[in-house]
Amino acid sequence: NDDAEELARLRRHVENEVPEAIVFLGIAYALGRYGLVKSDKKAAKIYRRAVELGDVEAMVFLGEFYEHGSGVKLDKKKAERLYRMAADRGDAVAQNNVGILLYSEQRFEEAFRYYALSADQGYTGGESNLACCYRDGRGTEVDLGKARYWFQRAAAKGHDKAIELLE
Repeated sequence: NDDAEELARLRRHVENEVPEAIVFLGIAYALGRYGLVKSDKKAAKIYRRAVELGDVEAMVFLGEFYEHGSGVKLDKKKAERLYRMAADRGDAVAQNNVGILLYSEQRFEEAFRYYALSADQGYTGGESNLACCYRDGRGTEVDLGKARYWFQRAAAKGHDKAIELLE
């Protein structure tokens, strides 16, 4: 069975503390791949191990679990801490996610800064969120030219919300 062989190979890498393999195993549990029973709880536990090894992707995935209460108790503060750890290491998705949490707390200037970091790396979510800040004057002055620029950048890469807002 290919799944069994693949899983055995993956588990060997996990035993050797290879962070990418640990994250991959977490994803396998989160999605129910390789014949594993889908379990967000197990995925979260596995991601935690990769976070301890400094894996940025695991920080983002575990942060998302805490943000949405998947496999763990809902905890926005823990989510923000994990996102900030990854954002500080330059992860564009995490930078955007920190921005989203800050924005939801009406901390617009700080959210704007994180969206800008994400957008500058070409992450479409960050580009679209930054455009919204410029459009609405949240965390910055209203600048419809800049809003259009960032919406167009995100739309050019197929970001649905940006495409919709440009129409």
